[in-house]
Amino acid sequence: MHTAVDLVNETKLDNEIKSWLAFAAQKVVEVNALAKALAGQKDEAYFAANAAAQASRRSSPRVTNEEVQKAAAALKGSDHRRATNVSARLDAQQKKLNLPVLPTTTIGSFPQTVELRRVRREYKAKKISEEEYISAIKEEISKVVKIQEELDIDVLVHGEPERNDMVEYFGEQLSGFAFTANGWVQSYGSRCVKPPIIYGDVSRPNPMTVFWSKMAQSMTSRPMKGMLTGPVTILNWSFVRNDQP
Repeated sequence: MHTAVDLVNETKLDNEIKSWLAFAAQKVVEVNALAKALAGQKDEAYFAANAAAQASRRSSPRVTNEEVQKAAAALKGSDHRRATNVSARLDAQQKKLNLPVLPTTTIGSFPQTVELRRVRREYKAKKISEEEYISAIKEEISKVVKIQEELDIDVLVHGEPERNDMVEYFGEQLSGFAFTANGWVQSYGSRCVKPPIIYGDVSRPNPMTVFWSKMAQSMTSRPMKGMLTGPVTILNWSFVRNDQP
């Protein structure tokens, strides 16, 4: 329920990162090795390999990003507070958007259809080109925009057709994240998820939402809302590092 089953199934996971991990099957081996060690039957080779993996992780340049470290060290108390209060922000928003007293909008995501899942799957498997993928997503965004305009929604959304998951989609575009092929765990009830693994300092090398947001905004004169998963949600829905305070 709370940990993935077996690393052996992760044939596409980077070998260096893989050496730092333990899923359920590996944890059982670890417990067995500890029990034998306490009984005077320590497997020296096993513990040496484990120590080498831990040392590799501590010294790996993939774990520590100097730019992230510098940015974190330079943070001041004022960086944790907004420069303007909520009243000023609301005034600026109203001047820009001229919204009604009770503007209508939606949460952001529209239904993920069978066709959408097929397109994403085929693009990931390189069965269709990037141009074909973009064309399919653009067509879906156009449909979503049209539906909202017909319903007279005030602030539109693009529907998020390009996103496979609210955490995985963003994690795939951030450094410091790794992803499994079969690392399923229970979320709630019968719903399962594959949480990303945060193994190092996290940074954003490139814009994550600008391309699709600009495309969607070009389809309407109404305000187009941008949506992205916040850092706390991503942290809570991921396997996080155990080498931080």
